[in-house]
Amino acid sequence: MTERAAEPETVPVESVAQAVNLVARGTPVDRSRLEAELGRQPVLIDSLLDLSTTMARWRQKDHERAALLESASELIQVRDTKRLLQKLVDRAKSLIGCDIAYLSEYNPDTDELNVRASRGAISLQLPALRVPPGVGLAGRVVRDRAAHWTSAYDLTQLPHERRVDSAVKAEGMESLLGVPMVVDGEVLGALFAANRYPHDFAADEITLLSALADHASVILKTARLMGELAEAAAASAASEELAAAKATTLQRLVEVEEQLTQLVLQGRGASAVTDVISQTLHAEVLIVDSWRLDSPEFPPDDGFLTQTDVSKDEILAALDTSHRTGRSAQVSADGRLIAASVASNRRQHSGLFVHFHNPPKDGDHSIVAQAAQSLALIQMNEQSRADAENRVRGELAVDLIADTRGLDELRARARSSNFTLLGPWQLVVVQAGPNDFDRIGSYLARVEPRILMTQRSPGLTALLPRSAHRTRAQMEQLLTSSEILRDCLVVVSDTGFQRSELRTAEDELWSCVRVLNSLSITSGVCPAEDFAPYTAMFGTAPEHVERFMERMLGPLHHWDRRQSADLVTTLRTYFEHSGSIRRTATALSVHINTVKLRLERIDTVLDVDWRAPEYAFRLHVALRLDQLQQKN
Repeated sequence: MTERAAEPETVPVESVAQAVNLVARGTPVDRSRLEAELGRQPVLIDSLLDLSTTMARWRQKDHERAALLESASELIQVRDTKRLLQKLVDRAKSLIGCDIAYLSEYNPDTDELNVRASRGAISLQLPALRVPPGVGLAGRVVRDRAAHWTSAYDLTQLPHERRVDSAVKAEGMESLLGVPMVVDGEVLGALFAANRYPHDFAADEITLLSALADHASVILKTARLMGELAEAAAASAASEELAAAKATTLQRLVEVEEQLTQLVLQGRGASAVTDVISQTLHAEVLIVDSWRLDSPEFPPDDGFLTQTDVSKDEILAALDTSHRTGRSAQVSADGRLIAASVASNRRQHSGLFVHFHNPPKDGDHSIVAQAAQSLALIQMNEQSRADAENRVRGELAVDLIADTRGLDELRARARSSNFTLLGPWQLVVVQAGPNDFDRIGSYLARVEPRILMTQRSPGLTALLPRSAHRTRAQMEQLLTSSEILRDCLVVVSDTGFQRSELRTAEDELWSCVRVLNSLSITSGVCPAEDFAPYTAMFGTAPEHVERFMERMLGPLHHWDRRQSADLVTTLRTYFEHSGSIRRTATALSVHINTVKLRLERIDTVLDVDWRAPEYAFRLHVALRLDQLQQKN
């Protein structure tokens, strides 16, 4: 007969129950303690130890999840998704300035879009609208994952559907812009801005709505993720760690976005934004104005842009990509240099550059894009304030020069903007192209807040009140300390003018500009008083300058070129030394006889009595103009 198998040793139920209770309460247990309770039961003890370890890990995950949910709720300050989406739609309508804004959530199971929040709707159809797959502008936005817009919705060739068309008609929508809400390649929905009139959406509006959609995507994704985390008690450890990492990234994005929003709402400047980004990303931050981007000297030799060994073409290409997409773009091959276009209304886009000391982490690209959008809003606010102030500057300058309004009225307007109208006035005229007016005006207002200025073809006229007068040296320092005016012709007055003299003085300064242009002088700072005699002679007809110089000095120049002589210099030196042959020879470092021979040659070439007072005066003026022309 076969030997019977040994029956396993039994364990009292009470002992097993007591061991399970210890594990369930989270009481630390080890093998020796379990062996003391259960005896030598290696399989059972191993199972209980595994259970104890698993439950301890789950308790730790529960603690981490609860802390994450509580922190995220405090950051966004809104506890339910519906209220949060409504808040985002309200923000979109306010910032874009449209008639209607609404947000649709995408259902991947049915391929439909359902309106979740709206603002500005006048019918009951839009808040309950469901857009079938592929219908209308919304279907194209989801399909292409790209922004789409139209200024005449009824005339588009998009697929139509009765209920959608009915809702559009009930709201009176004419123009519509839609942008996708995408996070990590997942379409969450679409954000829309609509007007009840035809409207061509500008790049700035598309970029801004795209940035808001990105924010809405992050918030909606965060809300979904928090809900998933709350229900994920049975998920695997690996899945939980991945979800926690995503939640941390999204939480960080929300935190930074809230910080940047507060800076904009508080009216803080660009430096506050760069400080936040620099501290958050542990990186170097640089903002480059649009006119510097177009400068031949960009990028400068002393910045971190040149330390990364990237070309100007690569930098500008990254900025162009950012400008078109509304997102940040990588510049260098190692991925540590990120660029974002800062595009604000009526401005060429400037550039935000972030150079990381270490490779960027998840979400850092989005933070850079958020910072660029905040900077764009700040620039728009600053530009609006500057435009309002410059309008007052220009109106006051025009009225002062025209002398057609009462001084009391002008003083009342000046006090509202903290300007002074206490003369006499020092005048400055700047010859520049129309594209340079804004940046030149901004620079002058920044270095001298008391200045008044107005556009005058072909440039600007500026007035400095008595309290802001500058000496000639100070004025030259002020106007040459920045490369903004490097290629401009600036004529300044040392003299202060009363209000009744401003119109005449302005005409004289612009006449001086025309005389200088006739001498091919198109840049530099020129005191008006130095050119007053020539302005008086040729101000009304600057085209006569060249003919006058040719008539007086042409024969001498022709002789000098043919014979390699120096009659013009000899004659100028002769006049400068009051007709003294000896002093002229000393100044030219030649023999007296050489000067005499040259003067005799001048007699022959000019064939006139050039020493006669009237002719000598004209000849002296021509020589002075020739000298000015040679210097420039």
